[in-house]
Amino acid sequence: MIRLMASTMVALMGSMASAGAADAPAAPITLMSVKIGVTDFQRSTDFYVKYFGMKQGAKYNAAEQGIDWPTPGQGSNIILVNDPSGKVIKLAPGGGWIMLKVPDAKKIAKAMTDAGEKGVEAPIEIKQYQTVVVTAHDPDGNTVEMLQVGPSQ
Repeated sequence: MIRLMASTMVALMGSMASAGAADAPAAPITLMSVKIGVTDFQRSTDFYVKYFGMKQGAKYNAAEQGIDWPTPGQGSNIILVNDPSGKVIKLAPGGGWIMLKVPDAKKIAKAMTDAGEKGVEAPIEIKQYQTVVVTAHDPDGNTVEMLQVGPSQ
């Protein structure tokens, strides 16, 4: 009788544990990184550090270099991809488009223009939504769309 009770208890505890695991909420799906094609890791890293405050991250392999935000939780990192052979990953420079939420799009656009960066478009103010959008290009022609939410400064 004791043996039967013990085996029943073990079976109940096992089913409760598996039911609890099945009822547990799934981890949320999040965006981990964005990959863009580049021709020069250092030149691209310098661009994103200078204008957006990012920092050089891990070198994943010969074809992939990360750039990260300085504060954890600030957003997904960007992985720069330079693989002319196409053996690791096929991603051509200039084909990427990323959107960054920034505090002052006009200020960043002016800094880029003053530094001689090419492809910086005029800011577009959308007063109805209190936003400013500026589109620019990184050194390899990838589009960087800057979105400022809130009143124009």
